[in-house]
Amino acid sequence: MKKINLETLNELKAISNILHSVLMLYPEAELLNQFKKQNIVKEWPRLTNSKKESQALDELSRFLTQWNDKNDELIKLKLDYGMVFYGPNTPKATPWGSTYLSPSQLLNDSSTIELKQFYVQHGINIKTEVNEPIDHIGLFMAVLSFLLEKIIENPDIDDYKLVFNELLEVHLLPWGKRCLQLASESSSSDYYKGFSGLGLEFFEYLINAFNLQIKIRSIYR
Repeated sequence: MKKINLETLNELKAISNILHSVLMLYPEAELLNQFKKQNIVKEWPRLTNSKKESQALDELSRFLTQWNDKNDELIKLKLDYGMVFYGPNTPKATPWGSTYLSPSQLLNDSSTIELKQFYVQHGINIKTEVNEPIDHIGLFMAVLSFLLEKIIENPDIDDYKLVFNELLEVHLLPWGKRCLQLASESSSSDYYKGFSGLGLEFFEYLINAFNLQIKIRSIYR
C-alpha cells in the first residue's frame, strides 16, 4: 500500500460512508435533502479527474438540482432503486457478491462463506438493521469505512492495511465493478447513474493508489 496522506484517507472514508448510505437502503427524503443542502457535488473529492468522473458528477448535479422534496419524486426514485437492485423480476444489478461469483447465482454461496470466514479471522463483526447477506455491496462500503478509520488511527500498524487490501482484491473488486456498471446502465435516474459512476471511479482510484492486484475470478452476470 502506497503512502497516502491523512486528508485523502479521510476523504476515502467519507466516500465509503456515503456509498454505504446510497447503496444499502431505499432512498429517503432526509438523505436527499442533506446531499442538496451540503452541495455534495461541489464538495465531492476529485479522485481521478477523468471524463467519467465529471459525467457522474454532472448526473448527480442534475438530479439534485431538480429535487424538490416531493413525495411523487421520492416514490419514483424508490421504484428505480428497487428495479435496479431487487426486482420484482430478475434484478438488473444484484447487490450480492455470490450472485456474480457463483455459477448458480445463488445467495449465500461459497464466496459468501469465504467472506464470513475472512471477517471472523480478522475480528470484523457485521451488524445491520436489515436482514441482508454479508456480501451486499452496501455492507462492503461500511467495512471499508471501518478499516480506513483503523488505518487513520494506527498509521504505523500494517495489519489493517493488509486486511483492507485483501478485502478489496479478493472479495469485492472481482465483482463490484460489474455490479456498479450494471446499475449505471440500467438505472432510469440520474441519482443512481451518478452514484454508480462515482463508485466506479472510487474503485479505480483504490486500485491505482493502493497498487491492488485483483484476484481473477469467473463472473456469471
